[in-house]
Amino acid sequence: MLRDRGLKKWQGFFMHEHTGLLQMDAQEDKKIAKPVLDQQELEEIGIVVMESLHYTLDIKVTVWQNGYFMNHLGIVNKLDYLMKYIVLEKDDESIKIMIVDITAVERY
Repeated sequence: MLRDRGLKKWQGFFMHEHTGLLQMDAQEDKKIAKPVLDQQELEEIGIVVMESLHYTLDIKVTVWQNGYFMNHLGIVNKLDYLMKYIVLEKDDESIKIMIVDITAVERY
């Protein structure tokens, strides 16, 4: 059985800039497009956020940022309709989240 090293043996022939561009291209391929939420999903997000604000309930907020999803846990401390953001608090830390970046909210 032939044990070939694959692309490793060719690494010496690649320019440093070329390998950097290949890595950046691989990162771009992993990114996910921002989902479009329908009216029902937006209303459900609003209901769960308001429940967390009024009853101090823990929620999990899924946020889309630069092609990746991030989850934040906490209690909604502030909801600013004018600037369109919420403030999520967990363990004496505050996270400001723009409403347009929110893709899902769950009771936790």
